[in-house]
Amino acid sequence: MLRYASLRRLLIPALSLICVAVSPPAFGARTVANLQQELASVGDGAMTALVNIQPITETFTRGERRKRSSVGSGFLINKDGYIVTNHHVAGRAKQLMVTLSNKERVEAELIGEDPSTDLAVIRIDPELVAKYDLKPLAWGSSRDLSVGQFVLALGSPLALARTMTFGVVSNKDRYLPDGMSLPSGERTGSFNTWIQTDAAINPGNSGGPLIDLDGHVVGVNARGATFADNIGFAIPSDVAKRVSADLIEHGEVRRSYAGITFQPLKDWEELFGLEESRGVLVASVEPGSPAAGAGLEAGDLMLTYGSIPLTVRFDEELPPLHAAIADTPIGTKVPIQLLRRGDEKTVELTTTETGRLMGDRFEAEVWGFTVKDITVQMSYDLELDNDDGVLIEGVRVGGPAHRGKLMRGLVLENISGEVVSDLDGFKKLYERLSEDRAAMLLRVRVYDSVKLVLVKPSAQGGDDR
Repeated sequence: MLRYASLRRLLIPALSLICVAVSPPAFGARTVANLQQELASVGDGAMTALVNIQPITETFTRGERRKRSSVGSGFLINKDGYIVTNHHVAGRAKQLMVTLSNKERVEAELIGEDPSTDLAVIRIDPELVAKYDLKPLAWGSSRDLSVGQFVLALGSPLALARTMTFGVVSNKDRYLPDGMSLPSGERTGSFNTWIQTDAAINPGNSGGPLIDLDGHVVGVNARGATFADNIGFAIPSDVAKRVSADLIEHGEVRRSYAGITFQPLKDWEELFGLEESRGVLVASVEPGSPAAGAGLEAGDLMLTYGSIPLTVRFDEELPPLHAAIADTPIGTKVPIQLLRRGDEKTVELTTTETGRLMGDRFEAEVWGFTVKDITVQMSYDLELDNDDGVLIEGVRVGGPAHRGKLMRGLVLENISGEVVSDLDGFKKLYERLSEDRAAMLLRVRVYDSVKLVLVKPSAQGGDDR
């Protein structure tokens, strides 16, 4: 057995070699110092473009019109005063107050919104940009991002204004389910994948810029992951740049609609007798849609869209296909090659305009509920036979409709024998029938079921709240 002194003589030289091998190179400390200096410089330069947004919006989900205030973020993109943010921050806002980087509070106007990408553009007086020497941010290319690349997320998390967090790009092509809903009920994410980052994104960061170390915007912060740490998502800058340009020029984004839902092929090639992966599975076709008119059927394998050959094996390959259809000029005749039960055939589809995603809202105060106009898109999403009637959006607790057991989510199609065709028709009936506060018999439906609800308003001048 070796003595302690002998063992010490053997180990010390070996440990010295190990320490030399694993010690950081001499330039390591300087590299960290340079990175810290660079982060501070980029952050300081970008902060003048960052704004805190305090929107006042209206909600109808509780059966009455209520005003709600919240906090979000945005960033200046040019000297004309245009600011990019999220739709769920500024969309449908009745009033927009903006706090600039110098803590000056000013009013802004809503220029345009696009729920499908969760983007909106607002504007402040361009004279303020010059007066306070605000520096707009330049767009970078999200396509050029790399996993592991350093990024900074700017915004107002939890209403803490002028905040910067640091992290890396965790994934540059993350797919989130098409059914992800905004607080207003619209779906988003059909036309793009997302940038995933571990730079902290919390409520209030929404609408702020995700920038690279050159100070260029590579994404728009959109959401964090509930009950998860270090997982945030941003809208790619290539999408945000294009959408914001349309909103500034037209106030909206016009898209083509085909009426098809798709499913990735994954490992189903053998089922279709394919020797190689190609095509995308048609999961469903909306009745009365352009796809239905062209003769497409659920279960078809769609091989091409126009001149574009299709191969969609995984979920993250769906958004580019949705975007290709949406970007087709409205009214275009598009040849589509199909594989149906082993036979190839070609059909021609003529796209139409997508139209509004969500309908306008109205409060029937005397009756104690709120309604929403049913758009064509809503009828598809809710699996309705048509867009007739209005949707019950909310029922006021303790009100006449609540006492009559009316429930939200039902379609109102008739009031005391008079047909409700749309929101305008409902408003006219309400104005005429609510004056005498007489009892109303509502006919509502959900899918194929029909129900009658008796609503008895309080006497004239009474208060049921």
